[in-house]
Amino acid sequence: MSENILVIGSGDQHFREYALRGLAGRHRVLLIAQAPLAWQSRYVADHREVELKDRAQVLAAAKELAALHDVAGVLTWDEMQVRVAAEVGAELGVATMPVEAARACRDKARQRERFQATGVASARHLLVGSVAEAVTAADTIGYPVVLKPRGQAASIAVRIVRSEAELRETFALVRDAENPSIEDRLVLVEEFLAGPEIAVDSWVLDGRVVPFSISAKRTDYPPYFEEVAHVVGKVLDAKTEAAVREVVIAANEALGIDRAVTHTELMLTADGPKVVEVNGRLGGDLIPHLAEIAVPGLSIGGVLGAVATGRAPEPMPEPDRLVGIRFLYPASDLAFHDIEVPAGLTDEPWVHEVRRVSEPGTELRLPPRQFLGRAGFVIATGDTVSDVDERLLALANKVSLAGTPLVDQKNQ
Repeated sequence: MSENILVIGSGDQHFREYALRGLAGRHRVLLIAQAPLAWQSRYVADHREVELKDRAQVLAAAKELAALHDVAGVLTWDEMQVRVAAEVGAELGVATMPVEAARACRDKARQRERFQATGVASARHLLVGSVAEAVTAADTIGYPVVLKPRGQAASIAVRIVRSEAELRETFALVRDAENPSIEDRLVLVEEFLAGPEIAVDSWVLDGRVVPFSISAKRTDYPPYFEEVAHVVGKVLDAKTEAAVREVVIAANEALGIDRAVTHTELMLTADGPKVVEVNGRLGGDLIPHLAEIAVPGLSIGGVLGAVATGRAPEPMPEPDRLVGIRFLYPASDLAFHDIEVPAGLTDEPWVHEVRRVSEPGTELRLPPRQFLGRAGFVIATGDTVSDVDERLLALANKVSLAGTPLVDQKNQ
């Protein structure tokens, strides 16, 4: 009989169904969800609906499900539930990521402290509570610097600052974008790390850190770092990949992570790979699903389930193709209607998917008025990284976003 795995938060269907589907193909899924089940129903054996922001409700629901089912593992791929999932595991007596490691994953300042203490290559940083402190910190580190909320995800409100004037103008926006879990409201001022950005998904179990997917990240809308595209597969030369793997392993070990699938972001600087942050959950933006396309036989749900129940996943083959995703943004703020795809666009063998992810009527705004204001995405394959990048951009340029301009955009 399949083992029961408790999942906290299902996420959005467009971005997480592949993970839930893969997990349910091997285990019985017990889901704690924010709303009544819809698309999740076909994958779930039992569930409870709670306010996910309320830790007490989540814990009560977990105990209720555990009283009815023998829970063999607890996991989440929701960034905001990483710490709660660890706490639920501890309360139920089910091995999960250690709570202190989960706390570090949810606080970038804690990570920086651990990296500094253990010699993991990372950015110099200072923690500040006011504009005046931020100015002093920036002067100490040296411009340009990066202002960053400590508990957010997906590069929300992360901004490069090149002068004191920009810092003073930006500080309040970054501080106000902070996640409520960071109660002291202190902001990170960090050294700007120059170079290409990559991300590595790894499984971590019983002292082993095994990277299994590497992606190249594309950002836009400067001075912010909005994540607009990713390319997955053999994106690095052998020497660089070996150095990246070494740093990723050291970073996960420094935080005390165990029994988890993690997403580590790094910059390939002139001095070698340096860690931006470690996220205590599966990568977002469909990056792991791209890995499924790139790696023959890979099931992300299978990896998640194995690690959650204390078993090492099966060895994985090397990627046999490059796969990329690019998100569709409006040219300007608009009330979104639909995606218009020209006839024949998806006939090319390298076009994997074109999908709408925002509902008609959704208001989409560009950074900094809104982050992750995406209408949809395109996925394509290619023989080289540049090939994939070019095809993704060509696809995005051919797809039209229909909508009504927002008349208030000039006043925002």
